[in-house]
Amino acid sequence: MSVPVSKRLLFTSLVVAVTLSASSLLPHHEEVAPGVHAVGFAHAHGSANSGWIELRDSIVLVDLPRGISFEEYLAVASKAGGKTANRLVLTSYREGDEEIIESALVSGIEEVVVSRGIAEDLVASSASVSPAKLGVYSEKARIVDGSVPVDYIPLDRTAAKGAAAVHLPNRKVLFAGPVAVNGPHALLEGSNSTRWVDAIRRLEGLLPASVVPAFGSWGDAHVLARMRWYLVELRRQVAYGLAMGWRPERIFPTVRFPAEYSVWIPYDTTREEDVKHVYRELTVPSAPFNGQPLSQDDARPHALVLISDRYHEPEHIEIALRKVFEATSVTPHFTFDTQALSSGNLGQVQLLVILKDGMLWPDGIERGKKYRIWMTPEQEKSVVDFVEQGGGFLNLHNSMGLYPENGPYLDLVGGRYIGHGPLERFRVMVTHREHPIVRGVEDFSVADEQHTPPYDEDKVRVFLRSRSDDGSREAAAGWAYEPGQGRLVHLAPGHTKEAMEHPMFQRLMRNAVTWLLER
Repeated sequence: MSVPVSKRLLFTSLVVAVTLSASSLLPHHEEVAPGVHAVGFAHAHGSANSGWIELRDSIVLVDLPRGISFEEYLAVASKAGGKTANRLVLTSYREGDEEIIESALVSGIEEVVVSRGIAEDLVASSASVSPAKLGVYSEKARIVDGSVPVDYIPLDRTAAKGAAAVHLPNRKVLFAGPVAVNGPHALLEGSNSTRWVDAIRRLEGLLPASVVPAFGSWGDAHVLARMRWYLVELRRQVAYGLAMGWRPERIFPTVRFPAEYSVWIPYDTTREEDVKHVYRELTVPSAPFNGQPLSQDDARPHALVLISDRYHEPEHIEIALRKVFEATSVTPHFTFDTQALSSGNLGQVQLLVILKDGMLWPDGIERGKKYRIWMTPEQEKSVVDFVEQGGGFLNLHNSMGLYPENGPYLDLVGGRYIGHGPLERFRVMVTHREHPIVRGVEDFSVADEQHTPPYDEDKVRVFLRSRSDDGSREAAAGWAYEPGQGRLVHLAPGHTKEAMEHPMFQRLMRNAVTWLLER
């Protein structure tokens, strides 16, 4: 997850450009780069945008006009560019667009460039649009070469089933399509917010100077950054509520976004249906594998990663763990839904990672409200079976706290939670340097909660200890052993961002993952 972009840049609504004189037909018309035009339409049409690109001997239209006939729009574009348009490029499709596209083909458009998802919807909606007139792409392709190259970038199943972007690398202009919304409410229904964020990051990597979103004000690259930050932050807030055990109806009133990050307040305010959509994405059966079984073609090891609770919000944990997985070539599947911890899901991965206590607070955290222990006997058995049959289990920080007493889960972990000291700096010391998990690790100081768990001395091998600042408390901070055919590691630090990001703790976690996977 990412840090919010700066306030100053978020308010950029228009790029520095050569402004054309407005007309009554196209009052929101701007040349955002030489020969590259953006056109905006009214609220009644979703504040949608389109545009065109002037080439040496023709014009390429990007997206559809709204509220005027295609013939009128084509006449304006042809007059402004002094050329004829023969190609139409689409970044999205909405119900009813087939009529405009049919008019375009009648008006002389020879080819309509679409993604595979857009093509499927278009062909299903219109018997008049011949598939022979469609240029269908499933991967990035250069559709115009020469002095003004144009790249078409399919982004299906991100912001919509059918989505794409159009990039002009020489002009540094990006028609971002539905992946970017800058002002109106961003409709999440039908999207995949995880892939949506990934798509934005891909487009940000193009370093555009001018971005024309599908809806709302065009501007610079911070149009993309704001959209990404919104999605990431919405997912974070919903994930935290889910980790508490809340339903979406309880989460929605807690969702807050600073007003300064809004573009067209209150029109882009988060709605309850947005929270419900993200909640569905983050819960079983969509979680933890996006509703699909894992591909057997992926040779990399996979990890089921259950994180976050009342006292540990998800953002910094996920950021820190992603660095570990990237360094160890492991594919992580993060989840905040305790129901995702099942024998069926564990059967698809080689590694289990938990940084979460045993409490849920479905009735809230007000005075007098009580938590419930979420781990069921079936889940305890699933974890024990997974490890004893050859899986690896990285048990982090508070993942012994308030789990079923004297149950098989805590017996497997080899210790139990009895509390911690204040959040303060303490010393972490390597005590068994021959163990592979501490290879390259030096003693270090960190600001964190010093957990003091008792452990089974006959079962586990301690390789790490912690000592409080005043020397009054010393405790086990890391151990490992091999239950059955599998392996288990417990590391006690991990409450703070400082601890999770500490170079020595990052090394410890990387080494632990490597050892757990028996590399």
